[in-house]
Amino acid sequence: MIALLGLVLSAGFGQDRLPPVPPDLPSWIRAKGMDELYYKSAPYNWSINRIPKFARDMYATGVGHSMAYEALASGREAELETTTFERINRILKNPPRLPVDEMALSPTFVRKYGYLEKVFDWAHTLHFQTIDVLAYPGWSDSRKEQELEELWSFYQSEPYALTGLPMNMEYLDSFPYSKGFRQKYPKVNGLFWGYHWLQTVNYDMLYRVPTADQAAQYEVIGERYREVELYDETRDFMPMTAELSPRFAKRFPQLANAFDNLHMLHDNVNDILSQPGLTDLQREQQIQIAIYRVLDSTHRGESEDTLRPNSLHDHRHPPSMPGMGMMVGSDEDEMYMSGMGWMNMSECGHCSVPMPEEEPWGATVTADGWTMSVRCLMCARDMASETPGRAIIRAATEDPKKLLILVSDEEGNWKPNLPNVVFLEKFGEHPDCSGWSRAFTNDSALKQYLVANPEYAGMPGLNLSAWSKLNQGKPDTYRRIDRPNPYKRGGNK
Repeated sequence: MIALLGLVLSAGFGQDRLPPVPPDLPSWIRAKGMDELYYKSAPYNWSINRIPKFARDMYATGVGHSMAYEALASGREAELETTTFERINRILKNPPRLPVDEMALSPTFVRKYGYLEKVFDWAHTLHFQTIDVLAYPGWSDSRKEQELEELWSFYQSEPYALTGLPMNMEYLDSFPYSKGFRQKYPKVNGLFWGYHWLQTVNYDMLYRVPTADQAAQYEVIGERYREVELYDETRDFMPMTAELSPRFAKRFPQLANAFDNLHMLHDNVNDILSQPGLTDLQREQQIQIAIYRVLDSTHRGESEDTLRPNSLHDHRHPPSMPGMGMMVGSDEDEMYMSGMGWMNMSECGHCSVPMPEEEPWGATVTADGWTMSVRCLMCARDMASETPGRAIIRAATEDPKKLLILVSDEEGNWKPNLPNVVFLEKFGEHPDCSGWSRAFTNDSALKQYLVANPEYAGMPGLNLSAWSKLNQGKPDTYRRIDRPNPYKRGGNK
């Protein structure tokens, strides 16, 4: 066995030596072979197929992963940006109608790293079953939330489960091999991060959204994915679940964290497999260590109160977003978002006023590849109007069971899922906007609100046409956070 000479893990970031194999590495990681794990038996399985375009795009992500890993594992990394990229791209443009056995596409990779494929396969199953639950038309929102809690317990029952605790992403991306893949293979890395964008943006598309209103959103999201996100080589860091599905991440932080930890594991593996100069044994050991770092068993007994900053056991998270680990340069609430700059996750993305804690919760805007939380419908509309291209607004109404979904076309014309929606809006000071900028399922619900809140008496209800023509612009309360990009240009594409 070739010794890893001088491999000492430094206490901080910027390690310049390979990490050593931990003494408590689980025995199954050293075992060869591949175990077949299957879905939790349930009536909702394969509900993703209710949105055919979404299902096919998701099935294609597995094909792309497998083809790239097979090229890396079989010594054909020189073909990644040419032949392999083109083969993957053909599949992405003509995605399969049914899921494909990834192991059949990557036999060399599975033979060498079967223990890793167990981890990937089990976490990908969690991805798909979470989607299936949310896309299932047979249950109420509360029943779906209960099932997601049970599904998480089912996932954790296997030794291959990843931790649901937040991990310090800067730490996990700080090893000697880190960032190498994205620098050397920017086109294929763009595909990987494009897959992860799709796998994280979809949850707010589905969460507490009536199943009849899910497919219309995917017309916007799918177009963005296929035309932009798959080929973006400029993103500073991999997509994070709470960035793209903040409502879902806040309700299910353990799922959001597990998905982010999975995607960071993908990044670590990409970097290790593409690192020149490593022996086969070194690659195998570093992959095993990368798995160990994010396993549930490694962090068992710990919690979000287990805080060892800048280490493997750094489980800090922004107080406003429990489904998010600490990012490069981030602090209590501020983080750098690709395409947006520095943002405070506890504030409205449009007016910079703290988000309201009471219900209804406000709205989110999905546009130009990002999703931001805002305080009110006015902020949502005006923020969307500032952004070129199509957008989606998801907003609370007076009925917790009826979410307003507005989908725009290229000209900014909105199509609602609630045919009788009516809006209340009277421009005033933004700290109060969550009271006077709201959506109601019908005129009767608005009248009841006005009776209960006489300070707004006499305000007329606005139909969608009248409301959508308003635009108050950027509010005076907006605070731009003027801090430099913490990611090195060219080193973190």
